[in-house]
Amino acid sequence: MCPVLLAALCYSGFLFPLRRGGHSGQTVSSYVVVITSAAVASVVLGTVWRGVDLAPGWAALGWLLLVAVCGQVLGWLLLAVCLPQLPSHAGALLLLLTPVGALVLGAVFLSERPTLLQLLGCALILGNIVLAAGGRASQSRRSG
Repeated sequence: MCPVLLAALCYSGFLFPLRRGGHSGQTVSSYVVVITSAAVASVVLGTVWRGVDLAPGWAALGWLLLVAVCGQVLGWLLLAVCLPQLPSHAGALLLLLTPVGALVLGAVFLSERPTLLQLLGCALILGNIVLAAGGRASQSRRSG
């Protein structure tokens, strides 16, 4: 299977239970299950694939904790709480901005140079967001 399709499948598998948990009012418990599953899968696959270093040192653990709490736990918890409040199309469109934002932040803070393929991917994402938003706006004008 193509790695991109596999990544999309895994990402969908992550978002689906997260959104479902929000609808049933169990956002935090759903989030904990998803994150615990990801941690277990990471350890198992990491052990099989390249090995896992369970004692990388205090500096590495500190940076890992900072990235985990700020970049993942808080961000995804806020997303898990807010996503069920939005219409499905709005949530999907906002989630598509994640890779575009990562590319921009990498260019600004890490001096990375995006490839032509990455820039084309961002243009495709942004173009689809504009098309989808325009379609929704015209649809709401017709129904209103």
